[in-house]
Amino acid sequence: MRSRRDAFMLTALLGVIVLLALLVGSRRRDAGSDPRPSTYVMAPLGARALRDVLVELKLPLRRRLEPFADAGPLQGPLAVLAPTMPPSPGEVHALAQWVRGGGTLIYAARRRDPTLDTLRLTLRTLAADTGYAELMDRGRVATVAPGRVTGGVGIVEGFRRGFDPASVSLNRATVLASAGRTPVVVDFRFGKGRVIAWADAYPLVNHTLKRSRGAILFARTAADAAGGGALWFDEYHHGFSEGGGTLAGLTRFLGKNAAGHVALQVTVALLGLLLLFGRRFGAPVPPPPARRRSPLEHVEALAGAYRQARAAQTARRLLMAGLARRLGRRMPPGAAGEGELLERLASHPTAGGAARALEAEWKKGAGTDLVALAQGVDRYLEEAVRT
Repeated sequence: MRSRRDAFMLTALLGVIVLLALLVGSRRRDAGSDPRPSTYVMAPLGARALRDVLVELKLPLRRRLEPFADAGPLQGPLAVLAPTMPPSPGEVHALAQWVRGGGTLIYAARRRDPTLDTLRLTLRTLAADTGYAELMDRGRVATVAPGRVTGGVGIVEGFRRGFDPASVSLNRATVLASAGRTPVVVDFRFGKGRVIAWADAYPLVNHTLKRSRGAILFARTAADAAGGGALWFDEYHHGFSEGGGTLAGLTRFLGKNAAGHVALQVTVALLGLLLLFGRRFGAPVPPPPARRRSPLEHVEALAGAYRQARAAQTARRLLMAGLARRLGRRMPPGAAGEGELLERLASHPTAGGAARALEAEWKKGAGTDLVALAQGVDRYLEEAVRT
C-alpha cells in the first residue's frame, strides 16, 4: 500500500514539473491575458500585429530562439522588445560586444532590465503603469521629429515612460520622438554599431498599434537599419525556444525564475519526505494471529440456524441423544424419552444442581433456549466427571 502511495505522489510531482515546463517553454501562441510583447502572442499586450504589418510591407523577418551567449552568432538588425526574462550578465555582455563590433540593436525598454544600464540609459515615468487593467488605456502622445526616415509620421501615442535627458547615451543621440521635453525614441552610435531605443514597448503592442502609429515609425527605422536584409526578433527572452522548448523552458524556469526556485525546493522537500516515509525503523511488526471462533460462538451460530429453520425441537432431541451417548445410556423409548432420561438423572442420589438446572431448561418446551440447553449439558457432564 505504501509503495503504491509513494509511486502516485512521485508521479504527480513529476507531472506538475512537466506541466510548468510546458507552460513556460511552449511555443504555443497564447491568447487572453498573456503580457509578453512577443511576435508569437496575439493577446492585447503581444506583438503579433507588428509582425503582420512588417510582413505586409515585405520586410524579411526571422526569429531568434536561443540566448545571446553560448549559442549561434548574433545576427541583425536584432529587435529586443521589452524582454520578459531579463538576459543574464553574460548575455548582456555578449550583446554589447556584438553592437560595439558593428551590430544594430532595436531595443524597447523594460524596467529593471540590465540591458538599460549597459546601454547607459535611464527611464523616467510619464504615465502610471502599475496594473494590467491600467495598461490598456494609459500613455502619452509623442511628437516625431521630421527627418529622412521619420518624415510624415507626425505623432506616436501610448508612451508610459521616456528616457531621462541626463542619460549618458543621449549626449550623442538623435531624438526621433519626444513627449514634451522627454525623449522616447532615440538613435545613437554604440561603438561601431547602432542602437534604436524605444523607452516603452506599449505603442507597439497589439492593443495600441492601430491608433498609436508606432508601426510606421518602427517599420521605417527597421527597414533603414536592415538595408534590405532580414530583421531578427528576439523570442528566447519571452520564453520561446527551439523544439517546443519543454526541456529548455523547464531549465530556465527552475534556474532563473523565483517561482522555479520555490518549485525546486518543494520538490527536494517532497522527495526527502518520500525517502523518510519509505524508511523502516526496526524489525517489522508480525501480523496478528488469525482469530478463531470460540465453541460458544459455534453453538450460537448453530442455534440461530436451527431457529431460522424452525427445527428447534429436532435440536433439543439431538442434544439429549448426544448426552445419553456420552453417558453410555440408552434413551428411554417413546416421545417422552428425553424427559424421562433427565428425570432419572435429576433424581439420582449423586445428582447436583447441574442436573436439576438441565431438567428445568428442558421442561420449557418450545421456549427452550438452545444455547442455554447446550451449556447445561456441558455443565452436567463436568459435574458427573467430578462425582
